[in-house]
Amino acid sequence: MSKVFNFLKNDFTKLYMKNVLEHKAVNKAIAFCNNDDLNFIYTGMFSEVNNGKGITEDLELYLVTYLTEKHDVKGFARASAYVLEDQTTFIGFDIKTLDNKIWSQQNMFSVDDENKVIGVEGNYSESSEKNVICPLVKSYFEKIDFPEDTQRYMDNLYEQIKPNFQTFKVK
Repeated sequence: MSKVFNFLKNDFTKLYMKNVLEHKAVNKAIAFCNNDDLNFIYTGMFSEVNNGKGITEDLELYLVTYLTEKHDVKGFARASAYVLEDQTTFIGFDIKTLDNKIWSQQNMFSVDDENKVIGVEGNYSESSEKNVICPLVKSYFEKIDFPEDTQRYMDNLYEQIKPNFQTFKVK
């Protein structure tokens, strides 16, 4: 499991940061990893496939459970933008693996007058192996028994989002 954990902690964060700087935006992402592949899902596309609602907390947990069963997932990573009370902005990374290892990281970012990301702190000193940034992550890997109609909904949703996965090989 340490291979997946280390890959998510080191490579997922770098891949995500590269995308942030390339697109000049912090888009919420969920990534899942088995022993061979890492798949990114940018959640902005969910409003198109979820009746304009985007991804709710319940849907995120359902999706994590669904993907765990569908892809033999060993670890999940989540990245999103956060704003503190003093308007400081940071990217919050949360990682959880099947063996219940967690890791969280905050990286400050700055934007220009048009709210385009112009810089992200590359320092990894604000990390934790105990506390997640998004409490939802603590519920990842908890089994959910879907009713039949929910299972059909998840099957349909999966088919819609699957073409949007960005896949990378685990090193």
